[in-house]
Amino acid sequence: MTQREWLLIGGGIAAGVAVGAGLPKVLTTFGPVLVESSQRAGSLLSGLAELMAAQIEKAEDLAAQRKANNADIV
Repeated sequence: MTQREWLLIGGGIAAGVAVGAGLPKVLTTFGPVLVESSQRAGSLLSGLAELMAAQIEKAEDLAAQRKANNADIV
């Protein structure tokens, strides 16, 4: 390993320790913001899942309709 890689690893460890030491303070400060953002993200993902399900259903309906039309022609 090069000296640069060792410095990056050491810096990452130091940053991890610093964040870990200040984590309780960060959580008390930003706790409400984190809760609100996670709720909004959950509702956004739920909406996206519903939209995708509707699009997949629409595509399946179109495929079934085309298949039925091709069966009528033959």
